[in-house]
Amino acid sequence: PQNPKTPMIRNLNLNMNNFHIYEEVGRSKFSVVYKGRKKKSIDYVAVKSIEKSRRKKVLNEVRIFHSLKNRHVIKFYNWYETRNHLWIIFEYCAGGDLYQLIDQDKRLPEETVKKFGRDLAQGLYYLHANSIIYADLKPSNVLMNEYNTLKLCDFGLSKKLADLMKEEAQVASGDGEASKSGTPYYMAPELFSDDGVYSFASDTWALGCVLYELATGKPPFAATGLKDLITQICEQEVPEVEGFSPLFNDLLRRLLEKDPVKRIY
Repeated sequence: PQNPKTPMIRNLNLNMNNFHIYEEVGRSKFSVVYKGRKKKSIDYVAVKSIEKSRRKKVLNEVRIFHSLKNRHVIKFYNWYETRNHLWIIFEYCAGGDLYQLIDQDKRLPEETVKKFGRDLAQGLYYLHANSIIYADLKPSNVLMNEYNTLKLCDFGLSKKLADLMKEEAQVASGDGEASKSGTPYYMAPELFSDDGVYSFASDTWALGCVLYELATGKPPFAATGLKDLITQICEQEVPEVEGFSPLFNDLLRRLLEKDPVKRIY
């Protein structure tokens, strides 16, 4: 019988009729994620409903998703289009995202941060080995399953290296503009310059930001205005995390190196 606390949403069109849709488990400006279940099975999934204005981003995400298979990357199952929305069906992660975890627990112990860091590094290594730049690593884009395994999700801003090189060539010839969408708190200093581009090194900068936030409960750089935030990111050094080992703080320093050429990746 249906749980009265998880009301079902009805009247989905066509191909979406293969799924029962239950409660909302996440939301962003342009999308809502629901818990779902494939009909006549016990297979639970996450169902992401996205506004059609985001079609280009969704198609990029699906194109990236199709080529990925790794325990630290969310599993993609299918996507559908209905009259008013686009829908992506992917692996359901009962543990929620890191943003919720940080909001609830604030600072995490060093051993937990190290474990999460290993998961994130392995996920990024897999993407980089397959010539993919993630370009949007942040706590809300990292999900956790029931076994405490972290999984990267939301590949709408991700770029294949070949596509990025083509984009750079178009910009250089005056036939295009560089795309630098992202969340400023986790963007590397070079991305705020006119000729800055996403790279493997900008992904590892974002990794440093997430590790710092897991350890302290807040991003390494924060300001009320974008201009002040950019100044901090480009000029201020990050203080050591009190109570954490010298080895961990050295790793943070190397990840949050201002110069992308010197940054580890």
